[in-house]
Order: sequence, then C-alpha cells, then structure tokens
Amino acid sequence: MNHRTLLPALALVLAGCDTPPAVQPPATEAPQAAATPAPAAPALPAATPRRDVPPEVRTRNAVFKLATFDDLPGWQQDDIRAGWGAFRNSCTPLQRRPGWRELCDAAATVPPTEKAMRAFFEARFTVLRILNTDASREGDVTGYFEPLLEGQPTRGGGYDTPVLGVPRGLYTLDWGRVPAAQRQATIRVKPQGDKLVPVPASEPGAYMMDMRRFVLDDRDRKLRLRLVGGAQPRVEPYYSRAELEALGLPGGVDAPVLAWVNDPLALYAMQVQGSGRILMPDTSVLRVQYAEQNGHPFRPLRVVPKVKPVTRGAAEADTFELEGADPAPAAPVVTRGGRAPGADPLVDELLKGGRRAPAAARSAPAAPARLNTDPSYVFFKVAVDRRPSSEGPPGALGVPLTAGRSVAVDPRVTPLGYPMYLSAPAPTGSRVQMQRLVFAQDTGGAIRGALRADYFWGFGAEAGQMARNTRHRGQMWVMLPHAEAARLSASRLVTRGAGGNGPVESAGQCLVDDGEFCAELTD
Repeated sequence: MNHRTLLPALALVLAGCDTPPAVQPPATEAPQAAATPAPAAPALPAATPRRDVPPEVRTRNAVFKLATFDDLPGWQQDDIRAGWGAFRNSCTPLQRRPGWRELCDAAATVPPTEKAMRAFFEARFTVLRILNTDASREGDVTGYFEPLLEGQPTRGGGYDTPVLGVPRGLYTLDWGRVPAAQRQATIRVKPQGDKLVPVPASEPGAYMMDMRRFVLDDRDRKLRLRLVGGAQPRVEPYYSRAELEALGLPGGVDAPVLAWVNDPLALYAMQVQGSGRILMPDTSVLRVQYAEQNGHPFRPLRVVPKVKPVTRGAAEADTFELEGADPAPAAPVVTRGGRAPGADPLVDELLKGGRRAPAAARSAPAAPARLNTDPSYVFFKVAVDRRPSSEGPPGALGVPLTAGRSVAVDPRVTPLGYPMYLSAPAPTGSRVQMQRLVFAQDTGGAIRGALRADYFWGFGAEAGQMARNTRHRGQMWVMLPHAEAARLSASRLVTRGAGGNGPVESAGQCLVDDGEFCAELTD
C-alpha cells in the first residue's frame, strides 16, 4: 500500500539479511512504442452491451456506465500476456469469494497465447466506464516505485535515522462499530489487543473518548489512537509526525527499530512509496513494507529522486531532494507507486560490493523541518516471504505488485484485485504506451476519488525517474465478472428517474462491498 493511508507504489525479504543472489534484470514486456502501433486486428463485429446489466450505476463517489471492449482505446494492441501474471496473482485472494473460484480455475487452463487470454477477458467480464460524479471522464494518473536505501542494524557512523515498526502503544478503533447515535458523543472504550472496542459507560477500567475530535472518514474507518492514564483515563489521537520527532525517535515510543538509515529524506520517500529495500553492510538486502500509519492526514511534500550520473565504483543508493518550497495542496498529485525497468546499474554496483567504505560515509543530514508539515507517519514491517528480487513488494491486496501492470486505487470505486483498463499519455522519456490492462492491487493515502490511479513502475532509480515523470490525466474502466455485474440491477446503486440523476445520498459508497477494503455501514 501506498502510503497507506491513504492511502500508499512500490524476494520479499532477504529478511534475515541473507546474502542475495546476483541481481538479474526483471522480466520485461516488449515496449509498446507510440510511434509504431501494432498491426490492426482483423475487423470484428461490434460488441453489444449486456442486457442484464443496468446502463448506469452510481455510488457516492463515482458514476459507472456500461461499456464494451470495443470502447477501450488500444485494447487489441495491448499485449495481454504481459498482464496475465498480475491477473493470476489477483486470483489468489479473489478465488475465496463467490463467483471467482470458477473463473480463476478456468484461467488456469487458458492457453498461453495472446489471442486466448484476450478472449478469456472478453468472454467473462463486463466493462464499466468510470466517471467522476459530475460525469467528467478524466482523472489524475501518477506513478510510484520501490526505492533503495542504505542502512545498518545498529546506530552510528552517520546512520542515525530509525526505520520504525508499529509502536506497541498505537491502538486502532473501527468507528463503524460505534452506534450512529454516539458518533458525535463521548463514549467509553477498552483495549482488546491492539484494538479499542466500545463498552457500556458503567464498564470498569474504560477510557473516555470524545468522538467529536475525530474526522470519520469512510475511505479508512480505522482511527489511530493512544491511551492516556491518570485520574481520568482518556483516548487521544496518536502522535503527529512533529510530535514523534519532538520525542527524539526512537525515544518516547515503544517501537521496534528495523534498521538505521543515513538519510531522513530517503526514509520519508520510502514512507510515501509505502515500501522499499535497505542495503545492509554485508550487501544483503532487507525488504520492508507498509504496516501501519499514525492516523493523521497525508499532506506530502514532493520528495523526488536526484538525477545522478552512473560511474563505476562510485554508485550510491537512491538519494532524494525536496522539490519546491511548499507542501503539496490538500488534493495533491503525488509521486509516491511500461515495461518493467531493466537492471539498475546503481543497484548492480552496490550489490557487487560498491557500497562506500565507512571512512567515506557522509554525515547523516538533519531531517528538514518542512517534513513536519506532513503530519502523517508510516511504520513498516519486514517482508517475510522470500521472493525473487525481480518481484515487487506486496500491495494492499497482499500479492506482489507487477511493474507496469499494478495500480493503486480508491477501493470505494475500484474493488481491489479487479482488472482495469487505463488510457493515459506515455510519460516523458518512456516508450511505454499507457493504454493497457492493469490490476487494482494497492491503495494509497493520496489515492482518493473516482478517476485516480497510481501506476507501479518497479524498483530502483530508473523506476523512480519514470514515477516522477508520470503526472497525467487519464481515462479508466473497471471489469466485473458477468454474474457480479448482473447483480447490480438489484442494488441500490442503479440510477433511476428522469435524466438519470438519482439522489447520491441514497446510494452506497462501494461498487463492490467486499467487507474488507470497502464495506457499507450497517446503521
């Protein structure tokens, strides 16, 4: 996840700091040059919309119009084979849901040809065009990646910035479990593990919690909290970034330190991306991923990779700089998560032993005070699965991200795991045509709204530069299994009435209520 607040692009460890194998270039998909389009496919009969699916449905966050595969720009030219692995990854969690097991079992028998794979999607999925609530057709497409930092297991020698795990004093409360009549009142709660649950006012040992102090966000219903003892035990919002820094991290919080890195800007960039790799002194690589955040709104500064010349023997981990003097606006376009980038020469040099000798290590820079204008703070966990270094980190869906085929989305609009189609301009300097099948496999703190996608570019400096250059307007479609699309006819999402403008307040917030990433309130 992306920053997970939001929202948050970007071998799941070589976690015990094992020595990694030599880096091999990730599998690449053939670049689709915009100047040399693929030969036109044979003329096909025009697709007809399904009669059992409503022509339009509306949620509180988006409008969906029935479409066909013929409506997708470049559908016949996209190499569907390059996205098949990402689709099979999505099937791992989706096959536990009604209607998906048979579909995923059928996918396992599809011949490994582009024609067969394209026919599979066309035969089994219904296409819905995503529109903003004002019926406009375009939204923001950005990019994210998995950065490389330099670190060590102990503090010292310029490595003074801690990469923190989840603090033991950070509690969460699902405000959807609070009765509607009490959501603007003072309630009583008690801890159960790392969660807080509402209890009767007479319950001994309870903590007071003034719900009026909190923004009840339906994008993420978890409130992040801390407990304060004393004569009147109470619940407070968890510490902001500025408050955490003022405590003298890692002091003041009971949190595991996963590693010490030498650049606070690089750590901040990794928090924005939601995952990263840390090169250790023995050339092993520690992979970390998003675990939790402090519950404060994500107001990122643009921290971007520096452009560096590649010189043998002088390579460094990714380094970052603040872009501009001011924090991003309230609704930012953020660099945070094509073919997959090839082997990164900088990473190759580092993993071949090009890490700087301790005597050459620079002093750790101080964290810029401006970082505190972003109150959000991300905590990490060590990735425990051993996967090839060419694979991406796990996204919010829990499956590895695929460079060029995974995107982060707002799950209220696009259900996680589902196929999407994206049409956007190619980034500056890229030969990747961004008219392609992608899969909603991640979320992010800044990824909010109907037409919003964060495109995962992969690992390292090259991917970082491509992510930096991905700031476009684009169009999007989502694909639902036929049976699931047909069930929309009986839902409260169907637009009825003259002009198709039913009351948005009466609509649900989820296109698909999966009970996990998007769930309707019950009261």
